[in-house]
Amino acid sequence: MASSFPRHWTHPQAIPRGFLRIYILTMLSRGPATGYEIMQRIEEKTEGAWRPGPGTIYPLLKSLVREKLVTPSEKKSKTSRVTYTITPAARRELSEMRAGMATFGRKERVIMRLVSDLMPNEILVPILLNRAREGVEFMRTRISALPEPERTAALRELRSITENQLDWAVSSLKLSGPPKTRPKPVR
Repeated sequence: MASSFPRHWTHPQAIPRGFLRIYILTMLSRGPATGYEIMQRIEEKTEGAWRPGPGTIYPLLKSLVREKLVTPSEKKSKTSRVTYTITPAARRELSEMRAGMATFGRKERVIMRLVSDLMPNEILVPILLNRAREGVEFMRTRISALPEPERTAALRELRSITENQLDWAVSSLKLSGPPKTRPKPVR
């Protein structure tokens, strides 16, 4: 079934207030970038669903410069691009912002429950299965990057969750009976 949403369907107001600010600071904490590169990276990360425009990015960067959270590079010529670098003050603020994001998981679960009420199971279940598949790949990357002993603890918890899900799936399949086989095509 083809989606009726255009490729760039995410409305900027759907992004939580202040999110873009913390995202830009996080991105710049990994290395300098131009405003254009920031827009490109966000578009890549959202698989084309959202690309904040210059009217959003550049005023926010100017604001971060005024607040002394980022510093722009000196333009060497009229055609050179300005790159932005994070300041030590921004690193402190970023640390505080990340601490405040600890409640994100709960907010995400609440929103997901509300969204799930909007969709019939035939549409929602494939979305959730895809989300689970992507989540596993995402977790592999993130868990692998954890230092010990956090890595081992996370792997043990993931194993427990996976085993519980597998037990549920196996018992549910047993209740469903044998799989229905399709007749083989005649050649």
